[in-house]
Amino acid sequence: MTEAEAMAVLTAAVPAYGRRSRALSAAGSAAALLAEPDAVRALLGEEAAASLKKGVREADTLLEKIAAEKLSLVLQDDPAYPPLLREIHNPPHLLFTAGQPALDDAPCIAAVGTREPSAYGLRHAHRIARELAEAGCCVVSGLALGIDAACHRGALDAGGRTVAVLGGAQDAFYPRENRPLLERILGGGGSVITEYPPGTRPSRYSFLHRNRIIAGMCAGVFVAEGRQRSGALRTAGCALEEGREVFALPGSIDEATACLPNQLIAEGAKPVTSAADILEELRFRLPLQGMEKKEKARQNVKKDAYDEKAAAFPPAAPAGGAEPVIPEDIGERERAVCRALLAGNADFDELTGATNLPDDELGALLIEMELDGLIEALPGNRFRPGERISSSQA
Repeated sequence: MTEAEAMAVLTAAVPAYGRRSRALSAAGSAAALLAEPDAVRALLGEEAAASLKKGVREADTLLEKIAAEKLSLVLQDDPAYPPLLREIHNPPHLLFTAGQPALDDAPCIAAVGTREPSAYGLRHAHRIARELAEAGCCVVSGLALGIDAACHRGALDAGGRTVAVLGGAQDAFYPRENRPLLERILGGGGSVITEYPPGTRPSRYSFLHRNRIIAGMCAGVFVAEGRQRSGALRTAGCALEEGREVFALPGSIDEATACLPNQLIAEGAKPVTSAADILEELRFRLPLQGMEKKEKARQNVKKDAYDEKAAAFPPAAPAGGAEPVIPEDIGERERAVCRALLAGNADFDELTGATNLPDDELGALLIEMELDGLIEALPGNRFRPGERISSSQA
């Protein structure tokens, strides 16, 4: 079994990113973990350790599915891995890739937006994605209905390359309406990627969590349309966290779907009326020279970098020295998370244990709470009380 195959088995058996990362850091490789799962039982926990043993026993079945689906397995140290994606705080350990396996495109631009766009948004999203592809950019999006689909089509109509990032496994593709578009992407030299192994059904959390990949593998994120609370906001937030550029299509104040791009522009995103605005901001020159990261810088990245970066963010201090107070107008699940955070449980896995919520349910809840200002996300899949708690008065 290769290291990539071992990582596929590990990913399927231990879906919790934090647990998997700590176990990998201790064992040194996925192959070592599979060989001696009991050696890291304390890091994995009893349930995950038992799941890993089961995964080892059923490894052949999983690998047969991967082979049948003709998926390429792309590890972080593979030259085909997206170079910018390596730099984010929690890069996927493995990418399951259909179509073109080389994902080292440079430059990549993300183009995202609402599933319920206006005719204005669809038209200009398609046009700007087409212009980006004509300039030599790889257009990255989430293969959702609406704006995402329009951006993929724009790149394809230009004869360019596009990458779709799924929120579930390749064999659990959603939405079904975009199956013809998926086939067109694969037939046109594009790629369809996911961090989820075969058999993983998409969830609200997985769709939102995949947005860090869309933003992470790109030099910038273009938001065409979206409501104030939307997945596109999460993608833009991921881009800002990683120091990437954010661009937005100005819209009418009468359109609800223009709320997000207009808000982003007010907060400093560059307004975009054509691809030239994006290219100029990122100083791309034709022919494009690429944005590969220097190998020396890559090798200086430590495996536990996310933990070190998270340590640089202490808990937020309450305004005026007041004791933090949990708002009364929130649900019991949200209150449980707030209590856990105030008790010092900052890590995702710690919150899972403190709240007794399943990983997917907790992940979706944390994203909603972040959008509501109840919590603040930190590097390393860690969290702290947000403004609504820190500034509450007793």
